[in-house]
Amino acid sequence: MLTPARVFELGCGHGRNATYLASLGCSVDAVDFSAQAIEWAKERAKQARAPVDSQCCSIFDATFTEGSYDLVHDSGSFHHLPRHRRQDYAELVHRALKPGGSYGLVCFRPEGGSGYTDQQVYERASLGGGLGYSEDRLRALWDKAPFSLRVLRQMKKTDRQGHMTQILRDHGCEDTAAAGAAAPS
Repeated sequence: MLTPARVFELGCGHGRNATYLASLGCSVDAVDFSAQAIEWAKERAKQARAPVDSQCCSIFDATFTEGSYDLVHDSGSFHHLPRHRRQDYAELVHRALKPGGSYGLVCFRPEGGSGYTDQQVYERASLGGGLGYSEDRLRALWDKAPFSLRVLRQMKKTDRQGHMTQILRDHGCEDTAAAGAAAPS
């Protein structure tokens, strides 16, 4: 069960997850590159009376206090990053988390993504709408220090198919906020 925590949502889109987490009593900071998405997110949070602090910028330009989040959640950024930004992304997540904090990721499965290889992304200068990740590829990317993989599973079918959920944690994290990271749908 998710207890009130400090949450940083990367790629919040229209704010569904940020609003949900704020409605549970979490203190939520959310970032998205799209000005339109941030406006939708602000309206959604306002209607739900769920306070969310939103920033419109690249996740790499977001302002935050390092080591201050119990949970970093992403259901819209990682699968839109080319290979050369993945290490920067992992470092951003690690810097944002408190010791023992948790990271939740929802991303495209191979059949839900563009099907492009990393090489094709650079050759075509496009991600083709987003990259898909197999279970093995996610394990190779995330099940290494400073993270350790806790859960990797296919999401339950909803109106949006082709996603895989993984919840990661820093070393030593107990069963806290991460257990509910993928609950919003």
